[in-house]
Amino acid sequence: MMNKKTLYFIGFFVVLLGIFYIFIFAGTGYGKQPLPVLGNPGHTVGPFSFVDQAGDSVSQENLNGKVTVVNYFFTRCTGICPKMNKNMDKIYEDFKDDPDFQILSNTVDPGNDSVPVLAKYAEQWGANPKVWKFLTGPRQELFDVAVHQYLLSVADSVGVNDQFVHTQFFALVDQDRRIRGFYDGLQQDDLDKLKKDIRALEKEQP
Repeated sequence: MMNKKTLYFIGFFVVLLGIFYIFIFAGTGYGKQPLPVLGNPGHTVGPFSFVDQAGDSVSQENLNGKVTVVNYFFTRCTGICPKMNKNMDKIYEDFKDDPDFQILSNTVDPGNDSVPVLAKYAEQWGANPKVWKFLTGPRQELFDVAVHQYLLSVADSVGVNDQFVHTQFFALVDQDRRIRGFYDGLQQDDLDKLKKDIRALEKEQP
């Protein structure tokens, strides 16, 4: 049998190993599972070509090398959009100084949401167009990209009270244009997870 002195040294050694793990590995994300890659194998976002509130062209190439959060809204919306974009504004404030981060907010009402209208709307959020882009473009392309590229559900249903039905979910896209997560833009738990996952993706690539 081992004596008390031997057991003491073994216990001390185990504690030291635990402390070593915490300081060396815990802060680096070592041992954590990476975020899943969603969609069919090989799926990446693109192609598309839209215009932002500054009148600049935005395509799938703008996603390369950046962590991107995507959502859908329209400026006349009085339902979920104001709360969604208020929550998106919190994401913007947390990450607006990160050079490899951006937000793409796509309108579902391009007939009304022209570049000047989007520019005025963006001003109320204090959005830097280099970081938070409000996009418009051809109606069908906006909807096709939502469903087939970002894998978000957007229904083109102008009819009941002139309201557009669109998803309240945000999509998270990585630096290689892959979909890495969906988050309910109205739920605080999902928003907290989104912030955590953005940071995780920023660490995935140097």
